[in-house]
Order: sequence, then C-alpha cells, then structure tokens
Amino acid sequence: MKIGFIGLGLMGNLMAKNIHKSGFDLTVYNRTSGKTDEFKKLGVKIASSPKELAQRTDVIITMITAAQDVKQILFGKNGVIYGKNKDLVVIDMGTIGPTAAREIAERLEENQIDFIDAPVTGSTPKAKTGELTIFVGGKKEVFEKVKPVLLAMGKNIHYMGGSGLGQAIKMINNQLIAATITALAEGMLLADVLNLNRKLAADVLSTVPALSPMMNLKLSDYVKNEFPLLFSMSNMTKDLKLANYEAKKTKKKLPLAEKNLQLFKKAMKKGLGPRDFSSIIRVID
Repeated sequence: MKIGFIGLGLMGNLMAKNIHKSGFDLTVYNRTSGKTDEFKKLGVKIASSPKELAQRTDVIITMITAAQDVKQILFGKNGVIYGKNKDLVVIDMGTIGPTAAREIAERLEENQIDFIDAPVTGSTPKAKTGELTIFVGGKKEVFEKVKPVLLAMGKNIHYMGGSGLGQAIKMINNQLIAATITALAEGMLLADVLNLNRKLAADVLSTVPALSPMMNLKLSDYVKNEFPLLFSMSNMTKDLKLANYEAKKTKKKLPLAEKNLQLFKKAMKKGLGPRDFSSIIRVID
C-alpha cells in the first residue's frame, strides 16, 4: 500500500517516521510546509496539497488536532475527495469525538471513500518507539485491510466496532487521564502542606496500586516541578470539551469531567495552553 500522511506535529512527525522505517511507500503533506523538510531529506515524497496526496496513495492518515481542520483537509479546496484513487481509505488518528467521526464517515462514503477513526494514546514516548495504543472504529473489513499500517505505529490495537467507537473509548481514556493527573497534582500539594518531601512521597506512591501508569510517568515531573511537553494543556482541554459535549447530548451529567473542564479552562486563560497538561498543578496551587 502507498501511504499518505497529513499532520506532522509533535505526534504525527514520529508516527510518519515509523511508517517510513517500516518500508511503506510514504508521501507526506503538511499545511506548514517547513515541517516536511526533514522528511524530504529522508527520501520521503512531498505532496503540494491533500488532493495531490490522494492521487498518489491508497491510504491517507490524518493526525490533526480539531475536527473542523480535518474536514477542511478532506472536503475543502484541493481536498482529499477531489483527488481520490479507487478504493481509497482515510484513517483519522487525532481526537475529534464520535459525532465528528460519524459525520466524516458519512460524507466520505458519499464519495466512495472508506473511513476509519483510530485515535491513539501513549503520548510522544510511545509514538517514538512505535508502541502506541490505537482505538479503532469503522468497518471491520476496512480495519483488517489497513491493520499492517497501524502496526507500524502501535502495538496495542483495539477494534471497538462501528464508526465513532474508536473515538468513544478515547473520550473515556482522556477523561480518566485528566482526572488522575489532577488528583496527583492535588496529592503533591497535600504533601507540601503536610511538610512531606515530594521525592519521598513519590518514591512511596510509585509502589502502591493507587497510581496509574500515566501518574507514574508524571511523578518525577512533580518532584522536579518541571513539566516537559508530552501532551498540551490545549489538547486536553479540547478533549474534555468533547467528552462533556457527547455526554450532554444525551442529558447525562459527568460532574468530575465538568469540574475538570472548568479547571483546564482556567489554565487556558492563564496562558498555559502550549504547556504540558500536568502543569495543571500551577492552576490548583
């Protein structure tokens, strides 16, 4: 299969490189063209538009932050739908929510293009090693067709069912991550007020079942009070908005997710959007 990749940001850059390393015939496109320079040096082909990318490839992967931007890439001027080859498959691997995924799937189907929603988790460390966890929604036969490409980027691949269900489990995953990291931040602040050394507290907490793998990953950041960027505050805020939006559509209340969203909105107002989401401790403090 000839693979096209759109969105060479923090995660997409690493994911596209793993596709290239796996031996696939890769062509990339990025709205900010400078991000394609290092791929050109690797011998990867560069497309001038999504339309051209579609003309060259069998599978197109998008790794773009917001649903409206994905739609623009697919359906806008010089979009993917205007250059498709026969049997083209589009895989979106960002977090855009179940509603947007289903809307995109329906519009692509009208243009005889198959769609898979396949959001990822594992952040940049797993993106670099090609060990991402990937949640998949869409037609089972299409998933089986593109699975070799997904295996170039991830090791834990979960087929969840029809369109939007990959996004659904990603909503749950990120709502849990936000909740646990907020709880960890409060735990470190509680250690401070109780005059307990953060390093000592972290050493003990790393041995108990209360901590998730993500919390363990962030423990040392809280000890050092430094938060290297793995997943931005703006992205987590966006994902919490999506989770709350999906719940409210069915009049379901998610009190913790709602409170967390308000906290993350405060972080955005303080200018922490580009920072790692674990710096939420600075808002709580």
